[in-house]
Amino acid sequence: MAKFIPPDFPRAEIIAGLRQAMGFGERTRTADKATFVSFADQLEDVATDDRGVPWDVNVRRTRTPSATVQVPCAVEWVDAADSRGSYGTINATRIKLTLLDPDYQKVRGFEYVVIGGDKYLHRETEPPIALGSIDVWIVHVAAEDES
Repeated sequence: MAKFIPPDFPRAEIIAGLRQAMGFGERTRTADKATFVSFADQLEDVATDDRGVPWDVNVRRTRTPSATVQVPCAVEWVDAADSRGSYGTINATRIKLTLLDPDYQKVRGFEYVVIGGDKYLHRETEPPIALGSIDVWIVHVAAEDES
């Protein structure tokens, strides 16, 4: 069954309103906000075959950050047991990030996110859910030292 989305659906205004709502739970200092980090493989300037494989087996690829991006997102702290106590989340080692599609496309493929100086590794991205003609993505990340 096809979805009916009215032709006058105010997509830009709804995205702006949702970003504003997400901002209420966001950290106030820019340095503490969610910063997404992607990596790119770098290969030393050496001779390679036609598939890009170096002739010298001692040559190693290095990984360097190719991009760090901050985009609006909602942050939900979850503890290791995925439960909440009467006073809120205890031992929050996992986070659920909610991103609107235009923002998710800017960070798609990220490897980790830094929030408040703590590093969280990408674990899973749920299939998008639709809000009218706007896709909403939920991404799960876990603390780097989570066992």
